Amino acid sequence: MGQADTLIAIEKTEVGYHEGFSNGHYNNHQKFSPAVPGLEWSQNQSWCQTFQSWAFQQAGVKSLAPVTASCPTAVNWYKSQGRFSYYPAIGAMVFFGHSGGEHVGLVYRYDADFAYTIEGDTNANGSSEGEGVYLKKRARRDGFLYGYGLPQFTEGIVTADPGLKNKPGYTYMAVASSRESVAPPVAEAEEALPWVSSKQLAWAASRPTAEEQAAGNGGGSAADDVALVQDALENVMGMAPADPHSVFEAETQELFERFRMEKLGRPEADGHGVPSTQELVELGRQSALFSVRAGSSPAAEQPWVSLNQVVWASTHSAQEEREQPGGNASPKADVALVQDGLRRVMHTDVTDERGIFETATQGLYDEFRRTVLHLSGGDAVGAPGEQSLTELGQRAGLFRVRAGFPAGGTTDGAGVEAMGQIHPTQVTFHRCTSEGTLEDWIAQASTVAGVRASDFWVKGFRTAVARESSGNPNACNLWDSNARTPAGFSKVKDFGDGYRLHEPIVRLNGALTHFQCSRGIVQCIPQTFAQRHAPGTSVNIYDPVACIAAAMRYVRSRYGVAVDGSDLARKVQQFDPNRPPHGY
Repeated sequence: MGQADTLIAIEKTEVGYHEGFSNGHYNNHQKFSPAVPGLEWSQNQSWCQTFQSWAFQQAGVKSLAPVTASCPTAVNWYKSQGRFSYYPAIGAMVFFGHSGGEHVGLVYRYDADFAYTIEGDTNANGSSEGEGVYLKKRARRDGFLYGYGLPQFTEGIVTADPGLKNKPGYTYMAVASSRESVAPPVAEAEEALPWVSSKQLAWAASRPTAEEQAAGNGGGSAADDVALVQDALENVMGMAPADPHSVFEAETQELFERFRMEKLGRPEADGHGVPSTQELVELGRQSALFSVRAGSSPAAEQPWVSLNQVVWASTHSAQEEREQPGGNASPKADVALVQDGLRRVMHTDVTDERGIFETATQGLYDEFRRTVLHLSGGDAVGAPGEQSLTELGQRAGLFRVRAGFPAGGTTDGAGVEAMGQIHPTQVTFHRCTSEGTLEDWIAQASTVAGVRASDFWVKGFRTAVARESSGNPNACNLWDSNARTPAGFSKVKDFGDGYRLHEPIVRLNGALTHFQCSRGIVQCIPQTFAQRHAPGTSVNIYDPVACIAAAMRYVRSRYGVAVDGSDLARKVQQFDPNRPPHGY
């Protein structure tokens, strides 16, 4: 039996042990403090960490963990040893609460969603009063779960941390169990409450309404945190603040000050100012609506990363990326943030040039999708998508993701986000995964292209789409006369579906293709797509709305088609169902 299994077996023999009980309450009097030299003083105090120190001593692996009754001390000890992770491992100490300083257990099993633990000074019902040793089932993505200390077992350690894959002393497994995993029933997982950041709430409490509203919501923003606090105040105080939901202004501040005085017993002199971390912890506990983290950066202070720009970089050559203008709004700045995020989440250095999205960055990004997000097949490869990029930014705590265009207009001419006409080299070639019908896409395209929605446009594009791409937004023609790379351009990394004459369709998965291939649902070439690009749409040629909108603007300009499309079939044969196909 290895050291990890021995440790787990010893702790499991204590499952069911209870501390002392007196005067109607459990009293923290237990057998572990007197049995650990140097921790005798901790008797009658919280003993979750003392239990772990006792177990390591009993297993003969005392040197693999600090001898302490303090969770913060244990967290800092593992960090100082370079053995701290945000992924579970068999035999790892798992820490909970702000900075891991509130509670601890030991992991004996984990899967994609849960860590299964042995914990002292806890209970089966989720209340705040710990009283014994229990088996627990903890949601890995619960905001209360902070991270894991990894003991340096002689046999090594099995971990879910993808950044430790293939490193000496570590074995990567996405799902793993100790040999001692057969056990009595596990207490059900405690509800994974959302977390709020005291730093974000302090920011919101000290900013004017307009600035709060400009920061937006979603993805753990300050607005989301304020809304939870307002709900908690209503729950605890019996009344809701009159401020708009998710805006921290005078009414919310006044109700929070009442909470301080009436529920926390603070004197009036101490009942003012922005919420403190401890006050928020108590509000979250009394309302049972959220957990609190102190160190998160306010979402409003995190930089934006443009999905368009990151995708553009992933589908263009290093030389073309280097030629882009610099500055905070450039593709290079966005790619650098993505590389920093990958480094932090995957614990692996990116060997590409900083700010340049090439093979090493792509490979590590694919690994992030497979091992962290548990994606597979085509979903785990190719250019970054909005969902995976947002997950990376949130997990790294480094950036937010903007899928479209800046609310305030362009980015001072830098990068690839200029509204309307773009340069052909700014076109991207990542796979379309949008849901919707052709009619939906035509309607949306009509709006952004500035034409009048009508059955003429719908009937015409139904005909052209069937002829051009058979309805496939990812179609890429690899064989006709357009399939070449003009002087001054480079081949591009393409994620479409390649069509060859009389051969099966192939999924390109980033293969190099000629720049000028016709692509998308109405088979635009990049030069035409760029010249007729509709303001506010994606720069991805495979985006059906962007591609249709560019085609609408093209036929309006070249053939003089009316704004309502009433003469589309007459003026452009490819859009006329009563005449044979003809290129347009």
